[in-house]
Amino acid sequence: MSKKIMVVSSSLDGRLLTAVETAKELGMKTVACVRREDEPDKAFAHKAYRVNGDETERLLEIAKEEEVDGILGVWDKSSLSASIIARELGLPGNSPECINQLLKKELFRKLQKKAGVFCPEYFETSALDELLEGVSKLQFPIIVKPSLCSSSFGITKIDNKSDENEIIKAFTKATSYSEDGMVCVEEFIAHNSLKVVEADIFLVNDDILWDGLCYCYRFPEAPLRPVLATYPVVLDSNMKKEFESTVRKVLKEANARLGEFNIEGFFTDEGRFFIIEINPRPAGYYCQQDIKAYCGVDYTKLLVTTAVNDMSYYEELKNYKRMNNYILSYAVFSFFSGVFSYVYIDPSIRDCLIEFREFPGGEKGAYIEDIVADNRPVGIAVFSFASDKELDYARDNIRELVYVVLEK
Repeated sequence: MSKKIMVVSSSLDGRLLTAVETAKELGMKTVACVRREDEPDKAFAHKAYRVNGDETERLLEIAKEEEVDGILGVWDKSSLSASIIARELGLPGNSPECINQLLKKELFRKLQKKAGVFCPEYFETSALDELLEGVSKLQFPIIVKPSLCSSSFGITKIDNKSDENEIIKAFTKATSYSEDGMVCVEEFIAHNSLKVVEADIFLVNDDILWDGLCYCYRFPEAPLRPVLATYPVVLDSNMKKEFESTVRKVLKEANARLGEFNIEGFFTDEGRFFIIEINPRPAGYYCQQDIKAYCGVDYTKLLVTTAVNDMSYYEELKNYKRMNNYILSYAVFSFFSGVFSYVYIDPSIRDCLIEFREFPGGEKGAYIEDIVADNRPVGIAVFSFASDKELDYARDNIRELVYVVLEK
């Protein structure tokens, strides 16, 4: 008898679509739950429902009606709903307490302090007067950001304590994006680079698969928006030990037991690894396919099989010889607003293109915003290179090699 898996997302994004597709390829029955403004049929599941990812009671009703063997929440709030449902029905997954600690920024900072890893000073509030009082006790610069937000939106860096108007604007902006009305304020940890370490790791009990490490780059125009990822990551023995130890301590303190976790952070000047955040779900922009192109490990297959308590692929990977390809994944945004025409790819790297993933809204003739205002790229260009030198050349010159052309 085939297993049945339920996948819950905020929209018809790549994480839901690839999870459904992979599960079907493995012979599973699939149930997809997409937000109410989307068309369920476009999930291409055996059965699909229009229900928001945080409507936990309704999602639980569906899970019971469908008699599912596993549930995946591949978006922030749906990951919390999935954990509640998994506990209620005795399905594989992490506890709601674990997920909540990772999602809520203040709780996550408390978790880091309990785990004894590097962490800035912070506080959380929903009131402007409390924020103005609280910032007086922090060292500037500071970061003001939504406490609960499913992406890197609503974040402001403030350099000077005397800029009260800027602090008020930052509070208003963060509140507008915060899904629970709370705003987190923390001391800014200096990082004089637009490069961070991002990792999608996979946890099974005390075992961690580290295959999904990449360098993630941003551009000066939008320093909080990830646009470029490159594989592999090369760390010396001390950095590798610090990174893995820090991640292990935090996940252990959270009592995390199973699944894919998206981690973002960087090394301080003192050599400590600062985890900016850990998301209890896969990264967006089809990163699971990038990981597979890099090393051959299929994180989507891992995610759907372990969710229904099938550990066969996980066991298979213990003896799997990884590939080590040079992969560059570029989220193509426009640097100007206008009517989209096409994406230019320079002939010098065109033969290295292995995939271009188009995004809704990036059709020819559509009006698109610039990189600061737009929420998603027109597409993702993925390249595989023969050497690290070729990869470095493409990374350093990507804005001249791949760019959006607007209609005149």
